[in-house]
Order: sequence, then C-alpha cells, then structure tokens
Amino acid sequence: MKNVFLLILLFPFCAQSQISVQAYGGNKETELLGIYNKDFSRKWNYFASGTISYDYESKKINPELYQNINYGIVKNLGVSAGVHLSDKDIMPSVGVAYGKENDVFAVNIFPAFTYSTDAKEFGLGLYTLLEYTPKINERLNLYSMLIVESDFSFKEYQSSSQIIRLGIENKKKMQFGIGSNISQTGSDFDTDANFGVFIGKKF
Repeated sequence: MKNVFLLILLFPFCAQSQISVQAYGGNKETELLGIYNKDFSRKWNYFASGTISYDYESKKINPELYQNINYGIVKNLGVSAGVHLSDKDIMPSVGVAYGKENDVFAVNIFPAFTYSTDAKEFGLGLYTLLEYTPKINERLNLYSMLIVESDFSFKEYQSSSQIIRLGIENKKKMQFGIGSNISQTGSDFDTDANFGVFIGKKF
C-alpha cells in the first residue's frame, strides 16, 4: 500500500509541476527524475525532488519524494520544513535552506534535523543539488548536475546517495549524456553503482 500511495503522489508531481525531468537508463536500473522549484512570494518557496526507479534484478518499482516548504530570512538563506517519503520510511524534517542561481550555476542545500518513523530515531539529513551549465557555443551548453543525499541517526551513519550527470544541453533546454547513481548504506559503507545514459528537458 505504501508503494501505491507514493506512486499516486509522484505521478501528478512529474506530469504537471516539473521544471526539470530526466529519464535515465543504467546497467542495474532505470529511473525517472523530476525537480520542481517554485517561489510563491519574496519569502515563500516550495522545492521538491522525486524519482521513480525500476530495478532489473528484483523487478521492483521504488518511488521516492523529497519536498520542503522554505521561508526566507535573509538573501539566499531561510528556514525549512518538509518530509522525505520512500517505500521504506517517512522522515519529516526541519532545518535550513540555502539557494542561489545565475545563468550558468544553481545550488540548493538543505541541512536538517530528521525523524525516522520506521526506526523511531532522530537524526541529521542533508540534500544538495548543484547544476553547472557553461556555454560551449551559440547552440550548446555543457550540462552537469550533482545531487547528494545523506542521512545519519545520532547513533550511526545510515545511508547516502549521489546522482551524477554530465552531458550537453541545447537552446531548447534538452539534455543528454552519461551518468551514474551511487549509494552507500550502513556503517560498513556498502557501495552500489549504476552507470548509464540520460535524456532530459527543462520547462
């Protein structure tokens, strides 16, 4: 039931509200990634990042959604409250939001205190999104993106993941290139890597 609930949340999110959508095909799984960042006023902002992945070996669909409501205090800095939903856990959070953007560079950073409803433990979380798109010529930009997510309980390290993309972006904001999804879990830092190619678009 949790999978169905998350898919219901995620499909409208991807279809209606995206400013950036990417399809990724790797050697271990495929993934659909969506990112939405909306200023509702000079102070209020909504940020969301969602994925739906399909694992070839387990044949499982794994939806995940990270979302925050942010309130600006000073330029580029504010307070944040949100929730991280997955098929394994629901983690509400409160923390700090930092965001800055220009024509070639964008950064969003959300360090937060979290609570795992599955483990019944408080912890720390960090979500970071970096994009860098310098101009190559009049028609093309270099496209690079890094998403880093980490979760720690106050007792031990829990998990982290990195989404890496490197490619080309045209004038219509279509992107394509290569990438990797890397994850680490547990105190032994068990690592899994999924290498592949992607195609995406910004709206």
